[in-house]
Amino acid sequence: MKYLLLAVLSFSVFANDDLAKEKAASKVYIDQMASEANAQVLENGVVVRPIFKTTSSEFAIASDTIVISYTLNDREGKLIDNSIFQDSLLIYPLASLISCWKSAITLMPFGSLYKITCPSDTAYGDKGITLPDGTVLIKGGAALTFRVFMHGIKQED
Repeated sequence: MKYLLLAVLSFSVFANDDLAKEKAASKVYIDQMASEANAQVLENGVVVRPIFKTTSSEFAIASDTIVISYTLNDREGKLIDNSIFQDSLLIYPLASLISCWKSAITLMPFGSLYKITCPSDTAYGDKGITLPDGTVLIKGGAALTFRVFMHGIKQED
C-alpha cells in the first residue's frame, strides 16, 4: 500500500455527522500526541517527536527524493500500512507527498526515526481514502500517526 503517501488518490465521502465526530476525536488525539515528551507542534498542527534521533547534520530539502520506511496507524492504533517489512526501501519525491510529510521530513536528520502525527487537513482531509472495493481505509477527518525512518535521499545516478 505504499501509494498511500502520494497526493493524488481516490477519496471517499464521509457522512457529515460521522465527519464531525471523527474530527472531534482526532482533535483530542492530536492534543494527546502534542503532550508527549519531546513533541514539537509545527505551525500547521503537525506533531513531530523523535523516537531515535541521530547526530547527523544531513537533512532532506523539499526538492529531494527521499528514501524511507514507515508504518501508519489511525488514532485508535489500527495499523493501516507498513513498509518496514518490505524487501526494498521506498523512494519518493518529497514534493509529491502529503503536506504533513513535506513539513516534518525536512526536520529529520538522516538515520533518525520519528513519530509524525498529522491532522486530517495535512493528510487526507475530509474525504479520507476508500479502496476500489469500497473498503474505507482512512476515515474522513482522521488524524494519523506515521513512524518514519529517514534513510536519506536518493543520490543522482
